[in-house]
Amino acid sequence: MEVVGIIFFWIFLIIGVVIIPFGIAGTFIIVADAFIYGLITGFEKITLPFVGVLLGIAVLMEVVEAAFGAVLARKYGGNKWAMAGAVIGGFIGAVLGTPITPVIGTLVGAFLGASLLHGISTGKWNEALVVGLGAFFGAVSGKVSKIIAAIIMVVMIGFRIF
Repeated sequence: MEVVGIIFFWIFLIIGVVIIPFGIAGTFIIVADAFIYGLITGFEKITLPFVGVLLGIAVLMEVVEAAFGAVLARKYGGNKWAMAGAVIGGFIGAVLGTPITPVIGTLVGAFLGASLLHGISTGKWNEALVVGLGAFFGAVSGKVSKIIAAIIMVVMIGFRIF
């Protein structure tokens, strides 16, 4: 029975990484999986402080993922409105894109939000499209960063267990 539990444990760790591109917070699934493993094993190898570190990484990556779109919108010439548009548009896009795929909604939403708010606030619509591309690339970078962090979390857990 122990082998079955270990198999399910690793399956959920892998699922945590794989679902991130679909807009689901897989890093928190990884944290929950590690916590349950620790709970079942008396926190022998996976300790509560270690779970706290994993939780900290998961929360940090949520912030980093959200901020990437804003930061790159700014780098591509956007103003504070474009930065806000990237974050708000990414969130709204994720929610509206959920029936299809949240990741596409997030990327398109970041682009549209940054472009629209920059264009409205400056009247420079050609510039607004470039700013929107920056927000789009930022949203992609945020997703990639979060996937990399999730893989690192899984490797950290692996080193603890073996």
